[in-house]
Amino acid sequence: MISIFRKIRQKLLQQNRITRYMTYAVGEIFLVTIGILIALSINTWNEDRKEKIYERKMLLELMEDMQLDTAFMHLQLRRIENFERSLVALEKPLLSWEELKDVDPQLFGGVYFIQNTKALETIKSGNVQIPFDDQLRKQINSHYHNSRFYLDLIIMEDKNFNEFRSIPIQKEYFKVERNEDSEIFDLKIFPIDFEKMKNSQEFKDFLLLRRSRVNRWNWAYRKVYDSTLESMKSIQEYLQQKTN
Repeated sequence: MISIFRKIRQKLLQQNRITRYMTYAVGEIFLVTIGILIALSINTWNEDRKEKIYERKMLLELMEDMQLDTAFMHLQLRRIENFERSLVALEKPLLSWEELKDVDPQLFGGVYFIQNTKALETIKSGNVQIPFDDQLRKQINSHYHNSRFYLDLIIMEDKNFNEFRSIPIQKEYFKVERNEDSEIFDLKIFPIDFEKMKNSQEFKDFLLLRRSRVNRWNWAYRKVYDSTLESMKSIQEYLQQKTN
């Protein structure tokens, strides 16, 4: 193509047809410019298409992480419900320990959860802001930021409570053994001295504090759980709009 343009220019110059040569030169520049613009447009379109594919891929991976989070948090919320039932039983007037055979042996422990952030970390390490929608991006970032705050707060509070309250009470009043009979709990606890435990003000105070911790867990995990569901819903709606 270039050799053809060159031959035409040489022919016009040899024939001393300057006006037509100038007209042709302008036309040639115009055609080259149009070609460059078309090439840039195709390249831009192709890059935009790749970014949209990457955005969809990463949002789907974010949703997979969030689905894993909700499944694990659901288990932890059920565990919190077991703690609540155990506390209700322990707070009642007791005649014998046999009344409390279904007390969760993990009552002196805690609840634990680590968010899946693999997709989020991949997004942050890239050069493209995902998602492209500012409002959705802010919602996702806010979800992870707030969730980290709630979970870190619970971990910090639990560490102090377990070290200075829960573990000493468990050692003072209870024994822990493997439970061969229960399909629910693999461990079982029973009081070292039932009468001492039943009449202990220290143990009663512990139950009040433990209930406060259980309520705190329920509050924090519900916050994170609801925020995760809302973020998943927003991502689904955004992806659906993109496909329509």
